[in-house]
Order: sequence, then structure tokens, then C-alpha cells
Amino acid sequence: MLASYDAQVVRHQQLRDEGAQRYLRQLPMAVPARAPIVDRHGQVLAVSVPTTTLWADPRFFPDSGADFRAVAATLHISPAELQQRLHRGGSRFAYIARQLPPDAAAPVLALKVPGLHHLLEYRRYYPDADVTGPLLGFTDLDGHGIAGLEMSYDGWLRSEHGKATGLQDNRGRTLAWASLPARAKTGQTLVLSIDRNLQYTAYTALAAAVQTADASSGSAVLMDLRSGEILALASYPSYNPNNRADYVASLYDNRALNHTFEPGSVMKPFAIAAALDSGSIAPTSRFDVATSCYRVGRYCIRDDVRHGTLDLRQVLQYSSNIGAAQIALRTPPAALYGTLQRAGFGRISDIGFPGEAAGNLPRWQGWDRSRQAAMAYGYGISVTTLQLATAYAAIARNGRYLRPTLIHGAHAVDESGPEVMRPQTAALLRQWLQAVVAPGGTGFLAAVPGYSVAGKTGTSALANGKGGFHHSRVNTSFVGFAPAENPRLVMAVTIRDPKRGLRYGGVVAAPVFRVTMTTALRALGVAPDRPFAATPAGVSAVQQKLWAEGAGDVRH
Repeated sequence: MLASYDAQVVRHQQLRDEGAQRYLRQLPMAVPARAPIVDRHGQVLAVSVPTTTLWADPRFFPDSGADFRAVAATLHISPAELQQRLHRGGSRFAYIARQLPPDAAAPVLALKVPGLHHLLEYRRYYPDADVTGPLLGFTDLDGHGIAGLEMSYDGWLRSEHGKATGLQDNRGRTLAWASLPARAKTGQTLVLSIDRNLQYTAYTALAAAVQTADASSGSAVLMDLRSGEILALASYPSYNPNNRADYVASLYDNRALNHTFEPGSVMKPFAIAAALDSGSIAPTSRFDVATSCYRVGRYCIRDDVRHGTLDLRQVLQYSSNIGAAQIALRTPPAALYGTLQRAGFGRISDIGFPGEAAGNLPRWQGWDRSRQAAMAYGYGISVTTLQLATAYAAIARNGRYLRPTLIHGAHAVDESGPEVMRPQTAALLRQWLQAVVAPGGTGFLAAVPGYSVAGKTGTSALANGKGGFHHSRVNTSFVGFAPAENPRLVMAVTIRDPKRGLRYGGVVAAPVFRVTMTTALRALGVAPDRPFAATPAGVSAVQQKLWAEGAGDVRH
């Protein structure tokens, strides 16, 4: 009797407070949707859509019987699978099905099974699927970015729920709120520099080229020379981030940023720039390349076609390895290294993408003559497709480096950026590189009707992993800008290991440049600066010979 009196009268308030505290919970409020990712024009690239998640309280949810079987049947899973899900969670909470479309969850909720509850969650949706997959990346089930830009800008995009203290009964039902809800954090829209239409154009052109050449992969970068903003960044093969179940992890790589390769002849303009800027050669210098074997150390450097004597324009136009090697060997190693380093090779661009590769630019103190010569035609150095685009941007911009960005409006053009080469040298290269795209040059399939184009082809043998190179496997590339006289856009295209047809950069990669650049210049309203002429189509015997002349960098 005394104990009852003590509990009911003397300790009544204390026990009531303890009971309340036992069921006071920090209750999460609804989580705002993760902020969208949009292109430079506001077109949606990634958005969170509402879904229904079903969960159960195992204390009250039946683990057998008609209701249990009805839930399993409505979800189209076996009773055994439902049992696993029910016991996979804790004693009071277990996920039954996550992120269902609301119309798929409705029939289950209509069963009104005891202990079955639902909550609002968001699922990420990517309208352009594989076109932007390796760039945007994806989120996990809890809405955290775990790949691509979703990962890089997770803190910017992610929303967080508010919390409030509430009183619940032993069935988990909220009876009353004990505090005002704390304000939720809403993520911010991420506006990319990407142009959705140009991204589609670049991706489809790249995919077609890889498939036509039976290549293993490809990548492409299109950049605005006024701001450094990336308008398109494509990687193929790709994946659909809306449905990743059947993909292997290697497809998640963005090959334009994460993969490196020895670039081949696209490096020749930088060897020429270093030689000119150091005073090692003059703009009028000529080079005897008539030999069938230009020996440097134990290596024999070859051109597939003998040319006699070439000037600097012709060294680029015909992509002479012997000419490039002679130029490099006249140049102080520190000068060549400095030009390559200032152009952005051997370091990341700090573009804000996870796993961006720096490539490899060995210190010049460790070079022998063979390494120095090979640098001129793109061996002994590894680069990314993005690095090629930014390096050629320096040629287009009077010798000044332009920092790339994937964020719209992130920074203005820096006219006083680091000087890669002298303005006079850049002007000469812009003039000479136009010969590469003209009839007779190795890159004439990159020609854009109505516009002047400057660029360079590259075809390099793939390393065999044993200290040597494959005799029949190559990496092909084309890098260029347009209009050549007043450049607005620069683009780099790389296609790895083509196995069908003529496997040269001027054949495999250059057409991707032409298709994308044609669309981009017109979309931006860039005025034509050349008469419109038919783009070369088909491959004649003469053209095959011209392309063969530009593929000498496969041998060395």
C-alpha cells in the first residue's frame, strides 16, 4: 500500500517525466530534394524525383500469414526475400523496399498491414543518361554523391533534413512536438559550363567514330577560348547512371580527365615553340630529313615518306619525326621542359573533378638525347585529352595559358595568365598549323566548311607494358581551334586502339572535330571567315598516301 501511495502521489511527477523522456525522440523532418545540376542555359542534367520508401517495424509487422504473403506478392518478391529484408534491419526499423515510384508503392500501402510505414525519399534522375554519365557521375541510395561532379560538389548540392524533439508512443506514432523544427539545409543548383546540345553532338560523333574504327575507347573536350569554360566533355564507352546494375567499374572513368597516354605528333608545335623562344632556331630554319634512319643513341627515328628538306611549316604539315627530333636536339633541355610545363603538362588543371590525372612530364635533368628527341614527337610523356585542349588554347590565345573550368561564370578570361610561349611564336604556329588542315595536310578531314581551322594530328604506338611498344596498336588524336585567324573554340579528340580501316589521327579523330566544331561555331553565331567548300569525303589512293605521311610517328 505504501509503495502504491509513493508511486501515485509522492513520485507521480518524477515518473511522468521519466516516461516522457523514454519516448522523447530527435525526429528527422522531411529532407528537401538534392539540388539539380543544369547546363549553361538552365537545361536540367540531373534532378531528384520523389519516391516512396516502405519500411516496417518488426515488432508489429507480421512475419507470416496472409498479410505477409500479400505484401510479398504485391512487391513481386518471394516470401523468403521479404523475410530477409525484415530481419536485415534493427529491432524497430527495416527497409522493405526503397525508392519505389509512388504508383508502385500505393498498392502495398493499400493493404494496411500493421507495422508497415512509408516515407518520402528522392531518387536521382539523369535525363541524358550515357551522354553525360562519366561527367556527372551518380549518387548512392542515400543521396550522397559518390562519382563524378556529383561527388566533387556533393556539399554544394546536398540538402539536409531539419530535426525536432517529439513525443512518441510505443508504436512509434508521434503524439506531440516538444520543440520547433530546426531549419533544413537546402542544396544549391549547380550550373555547369556544359552546353547540353553540344555535349550531345560531341558524344554521338565520338561514339560513331569509336564504333566505325572498332576502337576500344575515345574522349573529346570542347572549350570556349574566351572564358576557359568547357562546352562539351565526352567519354565513350559510357554508362547510364539511371541503371548501373549491369556495368563494370571501368565504364565510370571519364577518359578525358582520368586516362593518360603518350600523345604522339600533337606535341610537335611545343617543341618548335621551345626552340624558337630559346633562339635555338629561326622561323626560316630548314631541316634535312631525307635519311631513312635518323639515329639518336640506339634508336632509329623514321619518317614513312622521305621529304628532302623541310621548313617549319612543312615539318608540321607532313608531321616529320626526323625534323621534330632535330629541332628538339638543338634546344636546351630546360627550355623544352619549361615550355611543356607552362603549357600544363605534368600537373592537374585543378578543374575540380575527382581522380583527374596529372600525366607524367619527367624532369629534364634525367633526359638523355634519345628521351629529348622523343619528347618532340610525343613519346616519353603522358597527357590527358583535357591537357591537350588547354595546351593548344595557349597557341590560340597569343601564347597565354587559360585555366579550364566546368562551372558557368566561374572566372573571367585572364589575359595576363602565365605565358607559355611568346606571342610572335604563337602567331607563327597558328599560321603553320592551318597547313595541316589544308588539302595536302594530314588533318584535312578536320576542315570546317566556311571557317579557317588550325590543328595537328597525332598517331602514337601503344605501350606494351614490357618497356616497348605494340607494332600494330595505336592511339589517334586531333587537336585544333577555329576560326584560325580569330580563335573562339578549341577541341581535342583522342581515340584509342582503332582496329578497322586507316588507323591515323587524321582519319579516325579529325572527323569528330569537324562534326562538333561545325555545329558549335554555328550555334555560337561565329561569323564564317572562309568560302564554303565541300568537306572531303571518301578516301582516295592519294589521300591514303597523305595520311601515311602523317603517321610516321608510329615508328621510332
